[in-house]
Amino acid sequence: MCATVCLVLAIARSAHPTALATVEEANHASVRGASAVTGTSLYAGDSLTTDKAGAVRLRLGKGKLYLSASSSASLEQRAGLATVTLAEGSATFSLPDPTQFELETPVGVLRGSGTKATQGQVRISKANEVEVSATHGDLVLDNEGEYYTLAQGKTFRIMIFNQSRLRAAHHSERASQASQNPTRNLVFIIPVPSTNVT
Repeated sequence: MCATVCLVLAIARSAHPTALATVEEANHASVRGASAVTGTSLYAGDSLTTDKAGAVRLRLGKGKLYLSASSSASLEQRAGLATVTLAEGSATFSLPDPTQFELETPVGVLRGSGTKATQGQVRISKANEVEVSATHGDLVLDNEGEYYTLAQGKTFRIMIFNQSRLRAAHHSERASQASQNPTRNLVFIIPVPSTNVT
């Protein structure tokens, strides 16, 4: 009898999903289609959105993620690591170390570099264009196994194009040279000049 009850309890515990994130602060934001409130837990498969006057701050392990107005994102768990997919809008994140979570964008997956704390900001400007700022520590962009280091203190405009579509649209020389692998993406990373006034 005890063995049966213990087995049922063990199965129930293992079947209970593990929360990937917790809402720390929310304003005009929703999770799973309902209003987000402080303390709400988020699980793999959950989505969250903010309206035009909204914002939400999440804690993921020791890391933090802030979604600004008119943004949407979803959560998954891959290889034991929480993955936040930013679908639209902008996000600011803080990673005490790169094992806290990773941020997937239309141009690739962003992670912290090495073991140092990193902070950054991402803004989706177009379906194939993202602006990334590495405000503290270097960031690493992973585009299907190709890695790019985004240096601390710099902002980059990153664009991605499918080579077959690029050739058809522009007939560019660079795209035609890559015709042997038409499914590979071309990534363009352009440093954005600093607007700081000294």
